[in-house]
Amino acid sequence: MFRELLSLDTAATKRVFGLDVMRAAAILMVVDSHATIALKDYYSGLFIHHLLPDGVELFFVLSGFLIGGILIRSYEKKGYFDGQLLLNFWTRRWFRTLPNYYLVLTGLIVFALLRAWRSGFQPMLPSQGTLLKYYLFIQNFATYIPDFFPETWSLAIEEWSYITLPLLLWVMHRLLVNRIPKQRIVFLTILTIIIGTNLYRLILALQVPISEGELGFRGIVATRLDAISYGVMAAYAKNYFPSNWTNPVLRRRLFVIGLLLTVLAAFTASIFILSFYYQIGVGAAYVFYKRTLYFPFIGLSMALLVPYLDGWRTAKGIWARFGISRAITHISLISYSMYLLNLTPIMQHIVERIPTTSMTTGWLKVALFWGLVLLLSTLLYKYFEKPATELRERMSAKEPTELKEQRA
Repeated sequence: MFRELLSLDTAATKRVFGLDVMRAAAILMVVDSHATIALKDYYSGLFIHHLLPDGVELFFVLSGFLIGGILIRSYEKKGYFDGQLLLNFWTRRWFRTLPNYYLVLTGLIVFALLRAWRSGFQPMLPSQGTLLKYYLFIQNFATYIPDFFPETWSLAIEEWSYITLPLLLWVMHRLLVNRIPKQRIVFLTILTIIIGTNLYRLILALQVPISEGELGFRGIVATRLDAISYGVMAAYAKNYFPSNWTNPVLRRRLFVIGLLLTVLAAFTASIFILSFYYQIGVGAAYVFYKRTLYFPFIGLSMALLVPYLDGWRTAKGIWARFGISRAITHISLISYSMYLLNLTPIMQHIVERIPTTSMTTGWLKVALFWGLVLLLSTLLYKYFEKPATELRERMSAKEPTELKEQRA
């Protein structure tokens, strides 16, 4: 009975196993980085962690690839871009992202109010105005996110990307449709977002004192509107250059190059090497790099991984044995719920209530943390996220899965 309660259908025929690997790797890196909180002072860091990229950046690239492909195919199939296409795109995205987000957000607020009512103390919540910003995804639009539910910084960036990308494509279509082909309109749209955001970051980086560091640049919507665009560029390559995209030799080469560059980007931006930068007197250059060049570097590096992973349609060999593929697909399916639940609801409100009195206690807390994340995320996905997402089939039209010229 318990097994049936937690079982998921991981054998869907339309899934791409390589993209499931990418999504699972992203969420596992995110949750792993939060798991070490439970160890407190007993954790001094592992070298391997300095070679691992930020899992959130991997999510950005994957999201860009998926939604970019949807937009391009919808635009090409319809032949023009109008309000109906925009509304359908947003409806399908929001049925996927908003129900889970609002449920967890509201649950955290209610939990804080109940705790305050029982204890007689003031609730540990931001002001009502700040809480409203969370419902509108503007909690970190132009400033760094408050301490409450801080992991939502990336969700706000994604939601605003879902708004700005199709809106800009619509504007570009209206301005250029009678002058240039749709393919060039799509390319100019992507390029405008990438160049525009990088120029804005550069100007801001030159104005903000180096002493203020680089963290604010990573987590602010206005400075990260290009975050998913590198994945959108991969979708552009797939849909307009299918012969190159499916070239197995090119795919493997790009994957190796992308993997090496991703590790390099992660290492050059890691805390491990930070003291070395200051020792040789380039600390200011490091901060400037983290504010500017690091973001397109990591985004483009990860985008090079996508062709190979997108071509990895099914699990074979060792991946198909010992339940490995089922586990990866399971984690991929529940990844959004894992992201929402792991840090504030589980680590902060449950695991961190247990004192870390020894290394053994710390590792037991880590095990408890992982167990709760996997258990509660599976339940949330199966009994709320998936049913809510499926409602969009009644409220919107299905989007095309491939371009006509690719079917021929």
